Amino acid sequence: MPAVKTRRRWVFASAIVVALAALGGYVALGLRSTPREKAPAVLEAEAWLTDETQGEAVALVGAVPGEEELRAAAKGGNVIICLLDEVRPDHCSCYGYPRETTPNVDRLAPGSVVFTKHFCPVPFTRSSTASLLTSQYPDTHNVFRRQELPPSVFTLESALADAGWSTAFFTANIQASPAFGLGQDFGYTSSGTGGDAVDAGAGFSAPQSAFEKPEPLLQQISEWLKRGPRRPFFAYLHFRHPHAPYDAPADMQRLFAGVEPPGLKKGEGRYLASRVAGLPSSDGSPYWEKLNQYDANLRYADWAVGELEKILREQDAFDNTLLIITSDHGDTFGEREKGSRRWCMYDEAVRIPLVIRFPRESGPTGYVRALTETVDLLPTILNLFDVPYPREQVQGRSLLPLLTGSKTAIRQYVFARTDEGRPKIPASYLVRDLRWALILQQGGKNRELYDLEADPGQTRNVIAQHPEQAQKMIRGFRGFAATQTRPPLDFVDPEFTPPPHSGAPLAEMTEDTRRQLRALGYVD
Repeated sequence: MPAVKTRRRWVFASAIVVALAALGGYVALGLRSTPREKAPAVLEAEAWLTDETQGEAVALVGAVPGEEELRAAAKGGNVIICLLDEVRPDHCSCYGYPRETTPNVDRLAPGSVVFTKHFCPVPFTRSSTASLLTSQYPDTHNVFRRQELPPSVFTLESALADAGWSTAFFTANIQASPAFGLGQDFGYTSSGTGGDAVDAGAGFSAPQSAFEKPEPLLQQISEWLKRGPRRPFFAYLHFRHPHAPYDAPADMQRLFAGVEPPGLKKGEGRYLASRVAGLPSSDGSPYWEKLNQYDANLRYADWAVGELEKILREQDAFDNTLLIITSDHGDTFGEREKGSRRWCMYDEAVRIPLVIRFPRESGPTGYVRALTETVDLLPTILNLFDVPYPREQVQGRSLLPLLTGSKTAIRQYVFARTDEGRPKIPASYLVRDLRWALILQQGGKNRELYDLEADPGQTRNVIAQHPEQAQKMIRGFRGFAATQTRPPLDFVDPEFTPPPHSGAPLAEMTEDTRRQLRALGYVD
């Protein structure tokens, strides 16, 4: 893997922190300047992971570009969304994790914008990917356990294809595939297993193995680029790692094996070994070895990012590409009794990384600490490239005001929900700002409120001490719920009955699809 190279020296302006912190968040941006010696994670380390309200410093380099400058910088460029499945930012070294789990992203980070408060709408691959491609929340696109995305829904790929772009979809996770209606509008699709890449209209063969490694996917995008797609192009790459099973190469596993992970929470927190395929709890290893193997899988995913960069450089495409690195959701490591991340509304499950690198090193660099969401990527990309879209169907907000520094926030709250509830597991909704996290349970009964300033680990429910804050956030939730096609008002009004699902057909699953989903822990 490429070594971490020296890049860009960052200048700190602590006086700006006070002014921007007073606005409820900050944006730290700049243009490329002089070489620096360390990745920004080394400079800022864990401050963002533990302190939700006060920034340590704002790093500014040069002048901040305006929106027209950004559009000029991006004009004619390509777009690649590189999604690394199930990544927690607090386990990424580019976000301050003490282990070097993401050296390739670390190397790209000084020339990129790193978003430190980015959230997915649901900790479930299929629903989250649907939100990324449609800029709609789950209660509008209605892609849940068995539903697939209807072909009539507006998507990012359809907008770019209509604007003359080549589009390609590469996935190693069956949950994010045309098998469930995702990626169906791309001109070229591939599952990365070899032999099932198809052009639009020829059908799609679901991945033969849900445990696909990065190499076949990288080979297929390399071959696609060698065939010379029309420029500009938009490619979506969905790598499976660090999803279980934990099968990173042995040399990567040896990097972390046998050593307690940093920040390990001892005591009641236990990683649920029953969720981890290929590593039964009876093997005698400490439960924290699962975290070591997660870190190794993350290193494997980061290796794929480095290989993708090599491929793009070989095809003379890297310097002309807007590269977006993100995830679909986080994961739970036994921090609390709610073991499965599908039913978890805490930061470990819904907070995800987002790194954006502009073409030709011509865009902003730095950190954005304002609240952002997965649904914001579609309007950002289309606004940046002046591609029209039906605004009434898009629920996200463009990140361009944050990327130019013209705004320090684009929303007061982020919203996320679990998958649809089950008889013994009610669904939950999250309402979160920079300081407070409110969790609402379906049926309007149980509620939790956490003061992230005093309790970043979200361990003490203080709703009894701060009822006014909870009511303020509930009012914000009601306003949000009213914008959804299936208003989730049953989370605050026990008597409310949501309308039935509409427009989201049930996916027909073959036995092979069921086997893959069962191996990933999605079905019993």
